[in-house]
Amino acid sequence: MRKTLLSLAILSLAAVPTFAGNAVGDTAPTFKLTAMDGKTYSLADFKGKTVVLEWSNPNCPVSARHTREKTMIELSKQHGEVVWLGINSTNPNSGDYMKPAEELAWNQKNGINYAVLADPTGATGHAYGARTTPHMFIIDKDGKIAYNGAIDDDPPGRKAKAERVSYVGHGLDAEKTGKTPDPATTHPYGCSVKY
Repeated sequence: MRKTLLSLAILSLAAVPTFAGNAVGDTAPTFKLTAMDGKTYSLADFKGKTVVLEWSNPNCPVSARHTREKTMIELSKQHGEVVWLGINSTNPNSGDYMKPAEELAWNQKNGINYAVLADPTGATGHAYGARTTPHMFIIDKDGKIAYNGAIDDDPPGRKAKAERVSYVGHGLDAEKTGKTPDPATTHPYGCSVKY
């Protein structure tokens, strides 16, 4: 009986997926994804550069709020030396899925000035442990995750924009001066990623 229980415990642990590489200090998981405009992007293309990854979904009210408020658009302009990439890991069978051509049109209409990549299998989202839209990651010039969490300290969106603490903005400022983002990890908020 004990042997059977031990075997079942080992099998159940083996069935649980593990995703290394999504904690601060870990080497960022590599990916090669196609943007909504058909261009292919790989994390390896940006070796030696600071990269921001933003999990997004136009059908998520929180993502849409930040798009309307130009939160990420303005931050990406302020830090023009940084590579900013959106990633949409929404499953094509989900009711929240938007076809790439439709999402490209939506992005252009809303002034999104950076590439948004499609991750329809969710493999990249799972590798990073992306849980919400938005969920933000800063990858430093050495290819390590320097920040993992929320865009700011205002989940309900009730504060005036100038009163919000921009975790990603502060993290990028720290990276620019060779310091570690503080905080380096926060709790992401928004809609769940629809894998």
